[in-house]
Amino acid sequence: MFMQSLTLSEKATPMTQNNERYQIRAVDRALRVLTLLADGEPRTLMELSDALELSNSTTFRLLSTLASYNFVQRDEASGRYHLGLATLELARSFQLSNPLQQIALPLLRQLRDDTAETVHLAVLDQMEVVYLEKLHGLHAVGLMSSQVGARLLAYCTGLGKVMLAFSDPQAVREYASQVAYVRFTPTTLTSVETLLGELHAIRAQGYAFDRGERESEVHCIAAPILGPNGRLEGALSVSGPASRMHPVEEQGEHIQKLLATARGISNLLGHRAGQPPAYADISFNHSQAR
Repeated sequence: MFMQSLTLSEKATPMTQNNERYQIRAVDRALRVLTLLADGEPRTLMELSDALELSNSTTFRLLSTLASYNFVQRDEASGRYHLGLATLELARSFQLSNPLQQIALPLLRQLRDDTAETVHLAVLDQMEVVYLEKLHGLHAVGLMSSQVGARLLAYCTGLGKVMLAFSDPQAVREYASQVAYVRFTPTTLTSVETLLGELHAIRAQGYAFDRGERESEVHCIAAPILGPNGRLEGALSVSGPASRMHPVEEQGEHIQKLLATARGISNLLGHRAGQPPAYADISFNHSQAR
């Protein structure tokens, strides 16, 4: 089941179970250590051993090997382990080499300057939103918890909903039937029927709204980024406080600028003007979600 927060052992599970026979156990264990520490919470040797269901001696050897390459560090005062500088270097290398990010960044900056609001770039991974880029708005800094590299459930964000609307409908219906709907605010979608109904509307109009569904004071508009053959590549959004963005449906100028930027990025990725998105004939019918 898709849950809002995973247990330590669940977080340590590989992102995919495909081709398990090719996996190397030691590498798998080392990556599970890094996955556990990726939430930013330092942990002791005992806590890591328990979460990984490994002996202290095995976990210690894993940590020692990772520390030798600076992927983890141990705080001498507390004895807790946290991610090392090598992980930051990898993250930076990903940003520099990611085609979507490099292509989109100049257009994202222009969109931020044109709207003066915060602009995000994200992808959908394992039915979760992963933020690739965040350009802060030109107004005074407000409360907005989004962070580059962070993950959020898709059903309660504009970025997530617009990417679900342009994804494989079979996978989306399965997700919608299994997600644990947590009510974060009064406007959060809390049932499979409401989510699938909204995805149908989003697909028809070509963009999504977030009416304070994850953070009550943050509203946004999101649009899909398409690549060759109309396949979903990611999404971008314009976000701001409710004091400026409510009602979000009436932010016509922001909507048009957002859509123009999404088309520009899509064209640079190889999407032809007028080409329909993938899964052109789809239905988010609730009966198909059972």
